[in-house]
Amino acid sequence: DDGRPVDWGWIGNIGEFSNEENSGYDKDEDQVTETLIRLEYDVPFIKGLKAKGQFAYNYSNAYNKTFNKKQTLYQVEKEGSHGHIWRTDKVLGAVQSSEPGKEYIYQSSARNKGYQLNLQLDYARTFGKHDVTGMVLFNRSHRTIDNRVAYRYQGLTARATYAYANKYLAEFNVGYNGSENFAPGKRYGTFPAGSVGWVISRENFMKRTEKWLDMLKIRASYGLVGSDKISDYDGDRFAYLQFYGEGSGYDFGENEFNQWTSGVGEGNFANPNLTWEKARKLNVGIDASFFGERLTISADYFHEHRYDIITHLSGSDKLGFPQIVGKDAPFLNSGVVDNRGIDFEVGWNGRIGKDFRYYIKPNFTFARNKIRFMNEVVYENEWRRNTGKRIEEHFVYEVDHFVYDQAEADRLNAMNGNNGFQQWGKLYPGDVVYKDLNEDGVINDDDRRAMGNPRTPEIQFGIPLGIQYKGIDVSFLFQGAANTSLLLNGPATWDFPAYEQDQIGKVKPMHLNRWTEETKDAATYPRLTIGAYENNKNESSSLYLYNASYLRLKNVEVGYSLPKNWIRFAGFQNVRFYAQGMNLLTFDGLNDVDVDPETKKGNGAWYPIQRIFNFGVDITY
Repeated sequence: DDGRPVDWGWIGNIGEFSNEENSGYDKDEDQVTETLIRLEYDVPFIKGLKAKGQFAYNYSNAYNKTFNKKQTLYQVEKEGSHGHIWRTDKVLGAVQSSEPGKEYIYQSSARNKGYQLNLQLDYARTFGKHDVTGMVLFNRSHRTIDNRVAYRYQGLTARATYAYANKYLAEFNVGYNGSENFAPGKRYGTFPAGSVGWVISRENFMKRTEKWLDMLKIRASYGLVGSDKISDYDGDRFAYLQFYGEGSGYDFGENEFNQWTSGVGEGNFANPNLTWEKARKLNVGIDASFFGERLTISADYFHEHRYDIITHLSGSDKLGFPQIVGKDAPFLNSGVVDNRGIDFEVGWNGRIGKDFRYYIKPNFTFARNKIRFMNEVVYENEWRRNTGKRIEEHFVYEVDHFVYDQAEADRLNAMNGNNGFQQWGKLYPGDVVYKDLNEDGVINDDDRRAMGNPRTPEIQFGIPLGIQYKGIDVSFLFQGAANTSLLLNGPATWDFPAYEQDQIGKVKPMHLNRWTEETKDAATYPRLTIGAYENNKNESSSLYLYNASYLRLKNVEVGYSLPKNWIRFAGFQNVRFYAQGMNLLTFDGLNDVDVDPETKKGNGAWYPIQRIFNFGVDITY
């Protein structure tokens, strides 16, 4: 009763029963400094010219000190037939906690600092119907994280624009950017771009359309862009440098070795010719509005040709170094990918009477890519090649049927000198039989082919809409995707996991129509098996490739704004109460597998999207 911690047995070290005096402490100290200096100067002797300078500096340091010590836990008298009544007023003795095994103090710190410098000249003048602008910008950034080598970038950017009577528009940009990721001589890249526009509705011959056409513009742009990103792994920085690092080490000494010494090993192979990844981008579009801007339309066609893609030649599907070399090939500027598509949005804002308003603004995007070149290994059959197909296609073994009876199982198992038709062990009635695409009598990697669609949707769309009547407003947002497939594996597909895997897998609707002697003519799922039976639960099986297209009611919001004359006395401009619901309904074809269509990982190990409800009030003074 005096606050001393009780020995609760197996939960005796739970932190809820601890305090700093008894169990130690965990202290954090954070220091953050952010500085921004901005200067502007209107050059007096050149009209329209302005000079700007901006310097930003940030520093952060996080310090932690932990003291973890054994606790003194007090044993109390227990009563009742099962000893479930604990008499905390009757202390019998004290024991030391089992954790930690040894008391210790741990200290750590993490420090980040960096600066960003921008120096800029702006020019803007109007000469009659001619509008001219220009900009030149120099930027440099420097950032350090703990004891890593500093991250540094710098570049020079210029832009010029011209407009005649807001009718004929032109713009030109050029960037000269430098990256630390490449060797001297390869470090800087020049990336020009240009665009033109024509506001047709401003032409004299369009005056007859003024009653119903507000604006009509066509535009086009073309340019070169670059990327210096090598990978998300910090150890891949400076891929142009050859270096040595910590190796695997070796054990020395007697009696089965007793002294381990770290070694030194050769790092990643360098490529001093590595340089910027580049893309040529074309965009052609049209913008229009009608009937007092009640109807708006925007549509685009785009095409991108990406080349010199920074590629790591690891993996069995790329032409890298053979294993005898002992190292992967270096990063190369190698891949070529094309991407094209359309993007459009249509909006309508309407009114009925004085108080009722409504709007709808659907949008749609379609984008499809194609691999032109990727240093791919030579595949004899077209269906197995990545080249010519989309990025991240699902290459799977195509399910043909389920083993019908023991006679078929015996025949398949006797093939290839009793090694079997498939490489994952002996087949039994109800097991999956895959298609032998090249008809060589054995199922192997050559029999995988692209099926379905890549995980990234080719089609994405949204439908925002809403109504308002006096102070009441209601809005909806539908979003969806199509031309996307999800390949499930692991716990997302397993029916009965093995004992040591009892935290993984569960029976789902897809397992209910499994193969049995009674259902074998109509079954859509193979026989149920315990554990990771690789033939039926193969991670590259078309059995688990699902259409992940969906339509989701993403957001619904209902609001009510109080009348102005109710709140004016309090100095408020607006008071609005609202209720909001997110992710309320989803329509998809994944009910049988019980996963969300936006699940990122095929094994289902991703926190599902939550249904959220919010209530609140917005007050504007």
